Amino acid sequence: MAALKSRLGIQAVLTALVALLLLAMPGIPSPPLYVSLAGFAMAGILVASNTLSAYLKIFVSVYGVGYLVLAGAKTLAAMGALPATVAALLPPDFAATGSVVFAAIVLAVSHWKPIRDITLIADPYFASHDAPSREIGMFRRFGRTEGQIGRNLVALSIFVNFADVALTLRFNFFYRDMYNALQEFDAPSFWYQLGYIFVPLAVLNVVIGMFDIYVDSGLQLRWRTWLTHNLYERWLGEGTHYRIPFVDEHADNPDQRIQSDVNNFIAQTTTLSTRLLSQAAQLVSFIVILWTLSRDFVLPFTDTVIPGFLVWLVIAYAVVGTWLTHLIGKPLIGLDYRQEQVEADFRFALARNRIYSEQIALLRGERAESSRLSTLFHAIVDNYVGIIFRRIKLIAFTFSYRQASTIFPLVIAAPSFFAKKITLGALQQTSNAFSNVQNSLNFFINSYTILAAYKANTIRLGSFKRAMTKAEALAGAGYGLANGNDTAGAVTARDLTLALPDGREIVRGASFELPKNRATLLSGPSGSGKSTLFRAIAGIWPFGKGRVDVPAGQSALVLPQRPYIPLGSLRGAVAYPHTVDTFSDEAIRDALRAAQLPQLADQLDAIDSWDRRLSGGEQQRLAIARAILAKPDWLFLDESTAALDEETEATIYRMLRETLPGTTLVSIGHRSTLNKHHDQRLEMKSAGEGRFEPRLSAMPAPAE
Repeated sequence: MAALKSRLGIQAVLTALVALLLLAMPGIPSPPLYVSLAGFAMAGILVASNTLSAYLKIFVSVYGVGYLVLAGAKTLAAMGALPATVAALLPPDFAATGSVVFAAIVLAVSHWKPIRDITLIADPYFASHDAPSREIGMFRRFGRTEGQIGRNLVALSIFVNFADVALTLRFNFFYRDMYNALQEFDAPSFWYQLGYIFVPLAVLNVVIGMFDIYVDSGLQLRWRTWLTHNLYERWLGEGTHYRIPFVDEHADNPDQRIQSDVNNFIAQTTTLSTRLLSQAAQLVSFIVILWTLSRDFVLPFTDTVIPGFLVWLVIAYAVVGTWLTHLIGKPLIGLDYRQEQVEADFRFALARNRIYSEQIALLRGERAESSRLSTLFHAIVDNYVGIIFRRIKLIAFTFSYRQASTIFPLVIAAPSFFAKKITLGALQQTSNAFSNVQNSLNFFINSYTILAAYKANTIRLGSFKRAMTKAEALAGAGYGLANGNDTAGAVTARDLTLALPDGREIVRGASFELPKNRATLLSGPSGSGKSTLFRAIAGIWPFGKGRVDVPAGQSALVLPQRPYIPLGSLRGAVAYPHTVDTFSDEAIRDALRAAQLPQLADQLDAIDSWDRRLSGGEQQRLAIARAILAKPDWLFLDESTAALDEETEATIYRMLRETLPGTTLVSIGHRSTLNKHHDQRLEMKSAGEGRFEPRLSAMPAPAE
């Protein structure tokens, strides 16, 4: 009953009723019996498809509507209920049955693993209940939710593609009738075909072509916008981007997966679903026409009858032609791949010269760099020459093949025409149908390159989503390390053990308390786990056991040794991680002056690569300015002043104590000069076997 209550269930009931009416209405000229029987099959397919993925349901639903429209229209035309002009534009009877065949194909392939992998990526968009995206005006009112808009656009795209196939079919019959009129010197029929058949078909063809581009572009743009937002928000959410390298799922270059792979996946999905199925519809339709035309085909100059000879001939012609094209063009795959590689190497070398221009100038390395660039560019030229000659060979064959395909069916059918066994219109119809079947077959056979790229995109996006799922699970304390805000005024650690991603422990059995308003200096040898302890306190380190608690409702800011500086204006770099409108210009200028960067106070709107323009010490002071603006309750400084001289470092610490009296400082540092700026020390002591244990002690009194 649940299936019948769904949209597909309602369609199934309507389809069965239409099929029953086609059988039960005596005296009414209705479509052939197979059309009625196909309706019952369609009803069964619709019910069985109720558990399909959200994306595949769209196709089955559209095919169900297609059957109702085509079967109903042909019945109305047979009853004389449609104008003659409209009835003349309808496709043949078997088009309705074709909808049932394609629905059955979708139902069958839904169990194929590659299809399931695709729908796992596609379904979230089409099942989405998010409000329509305001970024895009195209089709924004085409549904109440973004998922509904996507489903409606896919359905519309399928209808448009099948309308195009129906037009192509109708053009085939138009050419037959027009050439028959010419052969019979039937002027009224000729002008009727031109004025009342060709002109409406041509206008429809142009309109459908324009509308098809608009619908496809709108679908791809809206789908890409939603999926891109979904992936990068999930990637950046809750530190997932940080934890992905720690999981056992290959997910390198997330930038490529979010930007390039998403775009390619969506473009290829729409191509290999709507376009592929329209090609299948065209193939089936024109094979039926070719079979009808050559049902009793007699080989030229013989008495041998080969049923459907033209069908077998076009299949053999397309397969042989594609095989030869593959043999000639196969080296292009390797050449094109190498071209991308050598171009990337050359571009990367140029970028490194720009990044390390100061070092190259200091070492006088321009001549060596020029020689290396010359070698890399020479590889580009050599490979491209190979591409040119291979393309010439391929074009020579493909052009010859296309020219021959125009004449080939005429040569085969011409003897029958001259023997007056077929009309001029039938000869032209044969040539046109042969060409359409060949093009459809070539599309299927040549799609292996598209499918290879599509499979690669699907694998990359699938592994990226799995990696994010595992990283999110990692954040759920799956390794036994718990984070909370279960304290009133101190950062506490209880029975804390920290490990590296490979499982090796570096901190064991730590229990300590960092009280509010007491500056703590964390010290110890390199590799003792100081920065890892900071990450655990910040809640982003997943490997370990025990518990870390921070004061409830209090803010914290961690400043690493190498601060992140985003692209854009200086204002945005200083305000980060807040937005540029969070702080006033005067507040930002005051923060820069306090951080010993007065020379930057008047450059807030300057856009530059600040991570390259500023020295290491200036970048650390810019991060200090962020802390002054944010005024956190807790400020964790992970060697955040290591690039400063001791005097400037002392000035910065005094300024922080004075400017942020309500902020508790916790620092990692090696200089003994830091002692006087802190009240206590948390020192990482060796516990043997590469493990360390933090021990809290009072800061020694300064020497007299």
